Amino acid sequence: MAERVTTKEALKKLDAQLECSLCLDTFKQPKLLPCFHVFCKSPCLEKLVTMDGRSLTCPTCRHIVPLSERGVAGLQSDFHIDHLFEIQDAFNKADDNNDTNCGSCEDGKATGYCNDCGDFLCDRCQTAHKFVKYTRQHKLISLDELKAQVTSLVPPKKAVPHCPKHSRNDLKIYCDTCSTVICMDCTIRLHKDHNYDLVADVLTKHKEELVSSLKPVKEKLDSVQRALKDFDTRAKEIHDQKATIEANIHKEIDKQHRLLDQRRAELVGELEMLTQQKLKDLAAQRDQVEITQVKLTSCLEYAEGGLKTGTDGDVLEMKSSVVKRVEQITTELESNTIQPETKADMELITKGKEPLQQACRDFLEIYHSGSFSLENSHTTGDGLKCATNGETKTVSFQAKTKSNRNIKRKLDLKAELVRLESKDTLKCEVIEQQHGQHKINYRPMKQGKHELHITVNGDAVRGSLFPIAVVPSPQSFVKPSQVVRGVNTPRGTVSNSKGQLVVVEGATVSVLTPEGEKIQTFGQLNNAFGVTLDKDDNIYVVECSNHCVNKFSSDGEFVAAVGSEGSGNLLFQDPYGIFYNKRDNNLYVPDCNNHRIQVLSTELKFVRCFGIPGNGNGQLQQPLHATFDSANNLYVIDDGNHRVQVFTAEG
Repeated sequence: MAERVTTKEALKKLDAQLECSLCLDTFKQPKLLPCFHVFCKSPCLEKLVTMDGRSLTCPTCRHIVPLSERGVAGLQSDFHIDHLFEIQDAFNKADDNNDTNCGSCEDGKATGYCNDCGDFLCDRCQTAHKFVKYTRQHKLISLDELKAQVTSLVPPKKAVPHCPKHSRNDLKIYCDTCSTVICMDCTIRLHKDHNYDLVADVLTKHKEELVSSLKPVKEKLDSVQRALKDFDTRAKEIHDQKATIEANIHKEIDKQHRLLDQRRAELVGELEMLTQQKLKDLAAQRDQVEITQVKLTSCLEYAEGGLKTGTDGDVLEMKSSVVKRVEQITTELESNTIQPETKADMELITKGKEPLQQACRDFLEIYHSGSFSLENSHTTGDGLKCATNGETKTVSFQAKTKSNRNIKRKLDLKAELVRLESKDTLKCEVIEQQHGQHKINYRPMKQGKHELHITVNGDAVRGSLFPIAVVPSPQSFVKPSQVVRGVNTPRGTVSNSKGQLVVVEGATVSVLTPEGEKIQTFGQLNNAFGVTLDKDDNIYVVECSNHCVNKFSSDGEFVAAVGSEGSGNLLFQDPYGIFYNKRDNNLYVPDCNNHRIQVLSTELKFVRCFGIPGNGNGQLQQPLHATFDSANNLYVIDDGNHRVQVFTAEG
């Protein structure tokens, strides 16, 4: 038989769930953040608001929360916390002597509790409850059960709330367009032409969708929890490795007697510092994964708690925010690693035993592959982008340490050239030079698209895989069908609806017949590059040096220009390309040194932008040109990262 739970113990469980983690006191005006963490409105959250009053940062998971003009007061309340307060208030009516009066007849002593009514009942009223048609389906529990279930008890069902805009009407309709509960008058006035239905008819469907949306959270939470165990295992490996190496250090140095005692202490100290740095790095990485765990756990607990304790309207109200948060968290997880990056890769290197007086400092050295930095090392050379069939190309690789110094240790550098069409692999010649410099030579024997794979100690160097276009030798070139002459420094060209060529010549724009005859030249431009046409043959040209976009009519008349040097909306840094998307009638401008794509309307108004600096998925480094395919996918030449990235039109 289960141990009897006292009222004091039951209320203690409730108090723990109703305690703010910041002030460690009972919630006062609790507010729910979009990341599903709850804190007191004042002073807890109000202290976290930024100087400009526009946002605050969640102290639990560091999620940045934008604020409306109402500030913290504009944040929503947590109905789950409100329900726990209701249960606490109802439960405070009882005591350990079970002498609470019946809430129905007010004469008898309560022996049970109706969870649907929220009332304490005597034996007689409980019997009546079971026979009355309106209450026979209600859930009756004993007072001991009430105490045992106090933190998981479903609060009493409330009457259907009234519409805040039409006070006489019940909120019985769910607007799927706005994801909110409304009344009948709202459907006529405020939600005309929206998709809506009765709450009772759509509740089951939306509950199922909400439960289904939580599946990736549960899966990711399992992965994060396994990853945290990996961090513990990795830390143990580092500690074990430290103990083994330290023992070897003592063994080797003891052979050299007192002259090596000083070096032994230096090495042990260096090992200790390296170990602490590794553990510090590992702890920092673990902290980020724990934050991810907090995000996943809070999302899951909030949604499951809402599904269990919320009213129908509460569940529907929270659905969209939960789904949005799930997408947000899963997107973060897809772009960030949850595995330990710091390696247990230390080892003791014995360089050789010269005479003791000369070798006492160089005899032993703590080495770990982590001293080599892929991020600081760099690859250069004309062989990184294209090559000619049958000719040797050279690529240079400079190895660096984490402190950006030339590395002295020998590296396991490997390189191979892979032909994409046939998957043929050509091993490259690697020549090691001094101070971490390497030369990589390759000689392709077939034309076509290739990839150059370069690894150091099994890890790909920054930028690898390098796309290499192998072109035929000059002797195999065929003659063009036609040569158009008379254009000066052509930078870009496009064909209009009449079959004419529009060519950017650096300082001007020219229109040519298909035979190459110039019809018209216009514009006074400064280092112009990209050109595109809209559906009406209006001409758009980007000026790299003036950091702007120009619009001309189909007849060459100047219409408008927008842009100057900067990083805000409609400001550019060295734009080189521009492309018109007939699907949405917008212009897409690769904003090269702002490392992003700006989207403009054909009236040269700002629409949106996407892309941030970096080499990860969705990140850009000096994008130059872009184009769309028939499926409306956007292909961006990510020049600084030596690749092409594919985006949707929305980014």
